[in-house]
Amino acid sequence: MVSIISIFFGFILLVLAELWSASTKRPASVALQVFGYALIALGMLCALVGGEQTMQVPEAVRMVCLGLAIAGGGMLVWTVFLEIPLGVKRYKVAAGHVYAHGSYGRCRHPGFWCFLLFSVGFGLWSNNSLVLIGFSTANAMNLLLILLQDQYTFPTQFVDYREYAKKVPFLVPRFKKQRR
Repeated sequence: MVSIISIFFGFILLVLAELWSASTKRPASVALQVFGYALIALGMLCALVGGEQTMQVPEAVRMVCLGLAIAGGGMLVWTVFLEIPLGVKRYKVAAGHVYAHGSYGRCRHPGFWCFLLFSVGFGLWSNNSLVLIGFSTANAMNLLLILLQDQYTFPTQFVDYREYAKKVPFLVPRFKKQRR
């Protein structure tokens, strides 16, 4: 129960950070984001540590799911925390403009897929139906957060976001090279 409450309030803090940063453009929203991410991580960790095995997922499948979860976690850290700051420097993206390279050139919210792989992988690895349900709920909340970002906050934060949204798909990645 603590884990679900923690995850829920973590996403609430992320939504508040988005709304605050869009309306005031203050860096204090970063503190809300940090606390939000921490609550989500804490809630997920508590769920994984405190649960009993209630499902009958075969051990081989569980190990594959663990590998997918670890890969998804690594990709999540890359796409959400590292790719944009490093890419902005590499491609010299001007302040207030969208970073549209790498995974962000394939779809506007690649972190959604990484979080999905991470959380569902760990949910299945846990062999606990409540953990899987809780992590699936976290994915639904994540989708709501990125809908808010895509429709409301990002267009106010980035001057070229509407043009970017016309060129790059929302969630389903584009894998063909686009001619320029």
